[in-house]
Amino acid sequence: MSKKTVIILWIFVFVLAAGVISLKSRKGDSGEAQTDRHRGETVLASFPATEVSSIQIKGAEQSVTLEKSADGWIVVERGNYPANFTNINNLLRTIESVKISHAIEAGPSYGKRFGMDLTSKKPEEHGVQLTFLKADKSNAATIFLGKDSTGGGRYIQNAADTSGIYVTSESFPTASANPKDWLNEAFIAVDKINSVAVTAAGKPEQIEWKLTRADENAEFALEGAAATEKLDTAATEMYKTLLSAARFQDVTSTQASVVEQSPERRVATITTTDGFTYTLTLLAKPALKVPDALAQPGEEPAPAEENFQMTVKVEGKFATARTKPADEKPEDAKAADEAFQASLKTLQEKLKTEQAYQGRVYELSKYTIDALLKPRAELLQKAAADPGAATQPAEATTPPVSIDGP
Repeated sequence: MSKKTVIILWIFVFVLAAGVISLKSRKGDSGEAQTDRHRGETVLASFPATEVSSIQIKGAEQSVTLEKSADGWIVVERGNYPANFTNINNLLRTIESVKISHAIEAGPSYGKRFGMDLTSKKPEEHGVQLTFLKADKSNAATIFLGKDSTGGGRYIQNAADTSGIYVTSESFPTASANPKDWLNEAFIAVDKINSVAVTAAGKPEQIEWKLTRADENAEFALEGAAATEKLDTAATEMYKTLLSAARFQDVTSTQASVVEQSPERRVATITTTDGFTYTLTLLAKPALKVPDALAQPGEEPAPAEENFQMTVKVEGKFATARTKPADEKPEDAKAADEAFQASLKTLQEKLKTEQAYQGRVYELSKYTIDALLKPRAELLQKAAADPGAATQPAEATTPPVSIDGP
């Protein structure tokens, strides 16, 4: 090889090396991290959201498993209670589409710096692990959620991507490891109430008071009221819409028989003008003291929170035939019959839906069922003060005064 050829080859090597150095320099100057995924891209290159049949969410203290069954999604830790499909669907779609706002060159071992320390017992340090499985139990994706970024959003890591940790604009507020946060919130909806009967605690067979009315537009009357008992209509107004939008806090693992056979239970029976009868069995739980640490400086700790356990039984008796007026025209009868059958179908479907809530023990706040805990006296007008019992003004007594002579 000639000297000239060697010189040319060396020049070529130098030019090539300079090009590589220049390219690396430009990448460094751009501020772009050398990660598998980059700003503006989705965290996952692909995610089979429609194929996911199981979601496992683990935090520092709690975990939850959500599974797709023949009837829909369920919460395994709550006795396979129906799950909130909307929240699950939103989570799947978010994981599928969430984009990177910032990429950080950091391997899995750096997760602790970003609130993804799976060995920590502190929620703020541990983070949340989400595992998505397909029907054949193969892994669709495993994601780690860390702490919130100071610039907004949240740190996130894909277990299959060891090149970096990312920041997204999404904070994943619903990605909770608490099973109760995934329960379907739908519950009984009591409408058109025409009677409410309540027993006292520990006396489930003895009705303490019963309110009745002729129809949904009438005022309540106190059944068996004594001549001296006058119902306070302002106090009974709440019973017209009682439990029309009821919400529970949790579904417990307690057997329904434990509540329904407790000697301390109380029973509320509610009937409606359209044929429903709701039997609610209530049992007070020991008050849960709120930690003193949650009190603000200079404030007293919050009072203990008292919840109740409740079981539900729903019955329905509906007219299956319409009473037709004697002078009803054939064309009017057809329309009325169709409307009657449509209404009957709606009632039957509502009954089927609400009977599915039977056999479970629900935990509710005292506030939700407070109207059913009121003693009879609180439904009555307060007795007017007796004018004759007014206090007479006290007579002032002046002590004798003596004046001594000179």
